[in-house]
Amino acid sequence: MPEESLLTDEVRALVGKETTLGKVQVTPKLYRRAVEVYTGGIPDSAPAAGEAVPGYVIAALDSEAGSPALPALLPNTLLISNEWQFERPLRMGEELEAVYSVAGITERFGGRFGYSIDFRTQITFNDATGAPVARSGNTMTQYSTAGARDGGEA
Repeated sequence: MPEESLLTDEVRALVGKETTLGKVQVTPKLYRRAVEVYTGGIPDSAPAAGEAVPGYVIAALDSEAGSPALPALLPNTLLISNEWQFERPLRMGEELEAVYSVAGITERFGGRFGYSIDFRTQITFNDATGAPVARSGNTMTQYSTAGARDGGEA
């Protein structure tokens, strides 16, 4: 376990910084991929242009948008949460601008995972007017089991 925080001024400066990832489009291909993953079924067809699609299609948009790499401060990484928020339904065929940001960074000394750092990130999908349509957030924990409670073998 480190003697002091690994959260340098450079790492803290990531909080609130927005990075435009580019345009993503709700396409029949992304719709099919999301339906197959989340329902286990294969859709016969996709909704018509302009029709609403299920919210879980945001996961396919996430993978299309990509996101910058987080600084690798510790040797192990674990996804601990996903969260989706919608201002309105996603619509087939619409093009959205994906904007990435780090919403917060916290750290913990000790506990089950030893020293850990949590990165809360978010991709906001904005429509052509710049209004947010949906947000996809996740929290990634980086950790080192050295000094962890219960022997650190997680």
